Amino acid sequence: MMLEQALTIVDIDRGPTPAGTGADTPGDVVVRGKLTVDENDPFLDGHYPGFPLVPGFGLVQYVHDLVTGVLGEPRHRPAVVERARFLSPVRPGDEVVVEARLARGEHGVRTDAEVTADGRPAARIRLRLPGAEPDHNPQEQSR
Repeated sequence: MMLEQALTIVDIDRGPTPAGTGADTPGDVVVRGKLTVDENDPFLDGHYPGFPLVPGFGLVQYVHDLVTGVLGEPRHRPAVVERARFLSPVRPGDEVVVEARLARGEHGVRTDAEVTADGRPAARIRLRLPGAEPDHNPQEQSR
């Protein structure tokens, strides 16, 4: 995982089955994960000296790792970044919470995620994992 940490899954909600789709088709899945950014992580060394910040790519990686973990997909699974908007800086020591809504579509799983850092909006990110299925049994982790 980026920054040498793993997001801890804190909650998984499965929405209702959409009407007319069949009993075995899941609704949207909402997953929440969190971590505290480690101030000693070497990834932060060059971004920026004297004023370390988590790079935007790091926030995208948090979302990717949470989603692939929940879906049971390999961490190296490619994803398409459809949108990434960075709203405020994320610094070492911040508690990062990622809330991601996963929805199956004809082109794989689309993920719309909100990232907060110490309670303030940090990013809005949309990823698509081509060919992935959101109906794998999520791997529950300790809370």
